[in-house]
Amino acid sequence: MTDRIKRIELVDIILNFYEGIVISEVKDDVVFEIEHVEQILKICNEVYEGADFVYVSDRKNNYNVNPTIYFELKDVKNLLGIAIVSQRYEALQVANFEKQFSPVPFDIFSHMDEARAWAKTLL
Repeated sequence: MTDRIKRIELVDIILNFYEGIVISEVKDDVVFEIEHVEQILKICNEVYEGADFVYVSDRKNNYNVNPTIYFELKDVKNLLGIAIVSQRYEALQVANFEKQFSPVPFDIFSHMDEARAWAKTLL
């Protein structure tokens, strides 16, 4: 695993930045909305200075995602893909539903090392 570049803790989300990969951990009981996406994209553009990156969501906590957030990603040129990681069956089912809304490559994994390997193939 490559070394972490930066860690940013927001009110609802923890972001860990690695070379070309940002791993997010959304806190319990959050409703993940467009405001969260805008905030994350702004931070990613600052950290990566506009370079390409892959977003990995570590869904170890229980929270809800508004699927319309994916429509906002269609014009984000440096977002190469989205990976969802969870060992919880319900979270994987929800991610499978969300997948149909994503304008970028979107894959689902049970283990973080698989998601990171997939992300590296996109970079």
